[in-house]
Amino acid sequence: MNRPDLRQRRPIYKGDKPYQDTDSKSRAHSATKWKSAACVALLLAFILTPVVILLTPPPINPVYFKLPEPPAFEGVLEPNNLLQKSDRIFENELSGPESIVVDGDHTYTGTADGKILHIYKGEISVLTKLGKEPCGGFDNEPTCGRPLGMRMNKEGYLVVLDTYLGLFKVNVATGEHFQLYSSETPVNGKKLKFLNDLTIAEDGTIYMTDSSVKWDRRHNRHQIMEGEVTGRVVIYNPKTQEMKELINSMSFANGIQLTRNEEALLICETSRARLLKYHLKGPKRGSLEVINNNLPGIPDNIRRSSSGGYWIGMAMIRKKDKFSFIDYCSDKPWLRSLIMKVVSMDLVLQYLPKYGLVVEVDEEGQVLQSLHDPTGQVIPAVSEVEDRDGVLYFGSYNLPFMGRLHLQRYRKQRTS
Repeated sequence: MNRPDLRQRRPIYKGDKPYQDTDSKSRAHSATKWKSAACVALLLAFILTPVVILLTPPPINPVYFKLPEPPAFEGVLEPNNLLQKSDRIFENELSGPESIVVDGDHTYTGTADGKILHIYKGEISVLTKLGKEPCGGFDNEPTCGRPLGMRMNKEGYLVVLDTYLGLFKVNVATGEHFQLYSSETPVNGKKLKFLNDLTIAEDGTIYMTDSSVKWDRRHNRHQIMEGEVTGRVVIYNPKTQEMKELINSMSFANGIQLTRNEEALLICETSRARLLKYHLKGPKRGSLEVINNNLPGIPDNIRRSSSGGYWIGMAMIRKKDKFSFIDYCSDKPWLRSLIMKVVSMDLVLQYLPKYGLVVEVDEEGQVLQSLHDPTGQVIPAVSEVEDRDGVLYFGSYNLPFMGRLHLQRYRKQRTS
């Protein structure tokens, strides 16, 4: 058998020069160039990123304010597990039921997809829709509509405030709706940008919060982080069908409730974590005062309780000796500006601890009692509490369910 000539596999030398593998050398040289380029790119990114962030204009113009040290959770604020006794009802059957009206066996709420729902004997139906399709996206929310505050008036109409579309009344028997005032019509020279909540007087006068004349509902995180003070209260006269500005210069005017004697308005000022009182009658008429300067959370809506006080739902808690994002950032406008440049606020809030909390206050803002879910597993946040003879219904602007707590029954069990 002939064997191959193994000598042909040996390197071939030319003269005195050693053999060179030119392909390997080329690949090594190319790899070195790429490594060098990558190092330069990383160095430039490290140097330029802070410069770009610094030079990029912020989406907000933050103002300086400082919240007081959060209250300790003791006394009437002592943590309990009452909210954990709640039932989640209609879970994954509705989206963001912020405001709730219970009228006998009938329940009404507005949802994130622009609908006003009617719930009767456990069945959900669409009562009406104020806006138009398509719905479900950031860009079309203003035309789809977003019902927020709602109340039942003494004539039996459901009065609804759509944050984008205006003030409506709805026939609950037929679903037919009527626009009382369009948000496109300016009030005191300013468009109604962020209609939020309402309360109705015995004579039909409607008081509403316009949370901001700069930001709309889609940009509520921008408003909170900016801390601006263009929030206001407007008043609708059903006889003249006119709207006028009653109070201005508030920071995220939110929940609003007439006192039982209708001598004053109680108003939640969200960005400042406080409760305001505006006097409509009496010796203090026309004056606005702070009656609670340090609520244990970021307040949303306020409603009457069946025990004589007023329930306030908390979107986020503030607790002494526990990190509070809004408190930490309040006196650091530069930090709020930086955060809004580089981080999504929805992402930030997603990683904050969940804690459900509602408080009952009296007409002078003093906290009477509190209901807690320290784990946030059942009720992680509350926008509004609807109280029907000790049965509490909890609404939320972003959760896929309503909460229900038979508080009166539970307390009887505890005392028996």
